[in-house]
Amino acid sequence: MKKYLLLVVLFVLAGCGQAYINTAEISGEIDEYLGVTPYLPELDYPIGHAHIEYNTTFEDGEPARGEPWKATIEYKVSQDEQVDDQFREAWEDEVPDREIIYGELYMDQSAVLLSVYKDEAGTLQNAEVIEIVGHEVQYQHIQRGTEAVIMLINFEDIGYEIQYLVEEEDIEEEAKAFAEEIINNH
Repeated sequence: MKKYLLLVVLFVLAGCGQAYINTAEISGEIDEYLGVTPYLPELDYPIGHAHIEYNTTFEDGEPARGEPWKATIEYKVSQDEQVDDQFREAWEDEVPDREIIYGELYMDQSAVLLSVYKDEAGTLQNAEVIEIVGHEVQYQHIQRGTEAVIMLINFEDIGYEIQYLVEEEDIEEEAKAFAEEIINNH
């Protein structure tokens, strides 16, 4: 019995450690591209993928890949179905100046989209400004067909855009707790 409990405890600890390693690993990758190290909250939802987006520049009248300006981390409700090659090609063609730096694309529903910007995330049109743990946050609760909470958090060196998409009864509280964790760990 003791051996069984020890194996269970080790398995749980290994699983928890793996999630931590992944967010730290992704944060480090983002730092290599953007020069900022974002805090990526741990959730019960797995991270499906993270990608970098680049500015488009022009060289001799032709579009070329410029500097990286944004990273997006997609937390998924599940990772049951990876996209097929045709979907992946369409995704890559849609915005050719983006590159997956972690994970894979999945057909499963997105739980949270977290975008990270070097400098600021900008402004959210028609947003309410609320305060979360003493920090101003631009906030919108959208209820059209599906429910979502969108927030922008700006610091001097980094900006976060949160799209909290999980349709739970307490979506607003969960989204605010997610933002609070980012603020507390910045």
